[in-house]
Amino acid sequence: MSQGVIQGSMREAPLPDIIQLVSQGGKSGCFHVQQEASKARIYLKEGRIIHAVTHTGEGLEALMEVALWLEGSYRFEEVAPDVTATITKPNASILMELGRRMDEWRVISQKVPSVDLYPATTLLPGDAPQGVNPREARVLGLATGYYSVAELAEVMQKPVLAVAKDLYGLVMAGHVVLKGIRSGKPPKVEAPAADPAKDLVPVSTLLGMGPGAGSGPVVSESREDDTAIVRIQAPPPVPRAQGFPERGEAIPETVGGGFTGGELPVVAPKPAPPADDPQRMVKLMNFTQRIAQAAKMVLPAAQHEMVNRLQARATQQIISGDGPEAVKGLALAISRGAVDAGCDADLVRTLNTHLKALFSTK
Repeated sequence: MSQGVIQGSMREAPLPDIIQLVSQGGKSGCFHVQQEASKARIYLKEGRIIHAVTHTGEGLEALMEVALWLEGSYRFEEVAPDVTATITKPNASILMELGRRMDEWRVISQKVPSVDLYPATTLLPGDAPQGVNPREARVLGLATGYYSVAELAEVMQKPVLAVAKDLYGLVMAGHVVLKGIRSGKPPKVEAPAADPAKDLVPVSTLLGMGPGAGSGPVVSESREDDTAIVRIQAPPPVPRAQGFPERGEAIPETVGGGFTGGELPVVAPKPAPPADDPQRMVKLMNFTQRIAQAAKMVLPAAQHEMVNRLQARATQQIISGDGPEAVKGLALAISRGAVDAGCDADLVRTLNTHLKALFSTK
């Protein structure tokens, strides 16, 4: 192509191969890479990769973020790069790692097709799945349906690919499902005092967290038993990367390649799910009645008022349009309420068994 411009689709040619081809020619310039609304710039100087920037960061990690873009487009322009070098590793090791991550994401994306989906646990409080390592247990404890995969990685301060890898195993095991709409409400955040000795939390405490959980690293307030109350630490703000185009700066247009000039796209808020029809709402409210009756058969009389209160709240949520989420939330809230009330572990397990049996015959 003329004027030092190379462009194309990453589906037709993997990005590492294109960068390798350009670097072998000793060229200097910038790769403009895009997948949907995500954009990145990768700078080369005399064939060597020296800098990369996305909206979420810069440097080597920003370059590795592009590993999740399998079907985007690229455009390389030969220009003198006017940026500070943030990458010092040799091209060979960088491109090998980028290619490895892309291959890994191709497999993971079969079960976790997008980092914009919302993982939600299928477990009831107190359930202890087999074969879950501590790292997966933490992901599972925070998978409440409120955070997307990308947001979960930000909260945990882990690479998106690492979190997606753990979610892949949890989805395969049936412990997590991925939803297209955020569920639940923003949890109340209380920033605890720093105490490194409290970083370790019992796995059963993580797995016992309900819909209000998942807003950040979990810190146990008490280590006396597995029913300790948990506090949620707010994630740190993400600094804006230096050098990325402002919203008013035009992005070079690619012929047939997907770039557009002008402002960066603004993501519109997702519409609220439609309310259920009256017949559906009656069925859901009848099901909350069955859940409450099953719980009262197991729990002592002192806990029946708690069950009635939670059922009334679930009914109100159904009327407001929450639908099946309110039904599942009722079961989770009753189980968590039994734990908070000090019910013994055998009784909680019996309660969970009765509740799960209702859902299996629903």
